[in-house]
Amino acid sequence: MDASSDHPGAPEAVALVDATPPREHRGIGPFLFEPFARHTAERIRARAPRTVLETACCTGIVTRRLREALPRDAMLVASDPDERMLAVAHRTVGAAAGVGWVRADLCKLQFGDGDFDAVVCQFGLMFAPDKVAAVREARRVLRPGGSFLITTWAPLERNPLVALVHRTLGAMFRDEPSPHLAQSSFDYGDPDLLNNLLLAGGFQDVVVDVVEKATSSPSAHELAAGLIEGYPQIEEIRLHGEARLSAAVTAVAAAIRRQFGDAPVRARITALVASAVA
Repeated sequence: MDASSDHPGAPEAVALVDATPPREHRGIGPFLFEPFARHTAERIRARAPRTVLETACCTGIVTRRLREALPRDAMLVASDPDERMLAVAHRTVGAAAGVGWVRADLCKLQFGDGDFDAVVCQFGLMFAPDKVAAVREARRVLRPGGSFLITTWAPLERNPLVALVHRTLGAMFRDEPSPHLAQSSFDYGDPDLLNNLLLAGGFQDVVVDVVEKATSSPSAHELAAGLIEGYPQIEEIRLHGEARLSAAVTAVAAAIRRQFGDAPVRARITALVASAVA
């Protein structure tokens, strides 16, 4: 697929929207996403694809590492359903990087059948309303023999710092139940579930690895703010007022400080990294 063609899925210019990096980029991006972005990029480098699609690129942390790992003449297209995220990602990677940017729903991609040699989705599948559709779309846009590399979080018990945040918030809001406080992007961490999903989506040669990484953050407060404001529960917490939000950040920062240290915060995080062949 030629990035400059009139193909209906060809990369488009990123709209001029507010590109201020959100908390999930500044506060927790280096802590949660960067270690696995590097891992993903190295695994893609080993496959030497010529055309790569990233779905749910969010703020571009993975995109940047993919662009560094791929040859300059390899085509990289980064997509996300949120125009604001695309604008932040464009700034993260840089205008001269040679990345195509497309607003796209990973459950209904606008690319042609077999357009790509590889598809990458890091920490996006958990938010897809129809996970089978998302996997089938990745399979459709891959050429026969193409590679799909997908990363989801392992369960909370394998990510103790994030589990600590959930316990702390749960204690704070025990008398003020909120639907999203009980939900987590860490709930899709069963290797068998991921394996079966990829098989159901038409993939073969599925391999699911449990990968643990060391990580750090400059301070407990910065990490607490990022973890709270970058996750679905933020809107529910804000319903209780800005004072409660500030109190939540303070409480979570104190809990992190006690168990993991303050400056820097050091921890280990674990994810499932699955590869499959179209």
